[in-house]
Amino acid sequence: MRLDQEQIRKIGQKQIVETIRLRLPHVVSLFAYNISKTDMSVYSLLHQNTAETGNLWMTLRVADHPLWLKNAQQVSIDMGSPADLIRLPTAISKVFSCDMKAKNCYQMTNSELAVLELLDNCQQNGLVWAVRLPEEIFTAFKKRPLDLQKDFMQAEVFLTNRNNVNALLMPFTIPCFQEQLAKLYGRNLLFSQFSRHYLLKLLPTNQWIQPMLEKEQKLLDWRQQIIYDYGEDFYQRCQQALQI
Repeated sequence: MRLDQEQIRKIGQKQIVETIRLRLPHVVSLFAYNISKTDMSVYSLLHQNTAETGNLWMTLRVADHPLWLKNAQQVSIDMGSPADLIRLPTAISKVFSCDMKAKNCYQMTNSELAVLELLDNCQQNGLVWAVRLPEEIFTAFKKRPLDLQKDFMQAEVFLTNRNNVNALLMPFTIPCFQEQLAKLYGRNLLFSQFSRHYLLKLLPTNQWIQPMLEKEQKLLDWRQQIIYDYGEDFYQRCQQALQI
């Protein structure tokens, strides 16, 4: 029986996940992963816990095409198209030839965890954050790179209704918060969805952030952290939107 493209994609992604499991150092675990429904991409959240550093995280991307984000904090392995999975074990082993203290690994700060809590709270109420991309980047649909340190930081930021941008489009101008969004998006803790009006919606990667927040367990009051980092006015505007 001839396999269709959907079956080939699923078989390939399953092979990628199992290869990652087998090739990880014994001190590193595959904490969570998510797969693309349109291509061969597999995103993995890797975890290591040490007495010196506590929770250490790494985002590993394996795909059949280059990453469209520039300055993203993740390790990306491009297997080419069609995907060459034969060389994947060697490529993964090479990633871990040095330890997880490399520049692509990260520890979650209280400020970053508070933003994740805020994003999750917004999502539960049908709201998401979005950035308005330049027309040339938006219409290229991932065929033109998005620089998280330049293009993203120059974009307008909005809090909007997840399913209907016409119902709410509240602008926010606060660079330090926008920088956190860019950082979390670059770690795949947020995933993107193209929308109307050149908007790129940023949705929490639930299968990652929920267990991550449980694992960290160090933030006592995320609302107070948000107020401390971004001010009372920012927090109250978010609450206003949640009540609309």
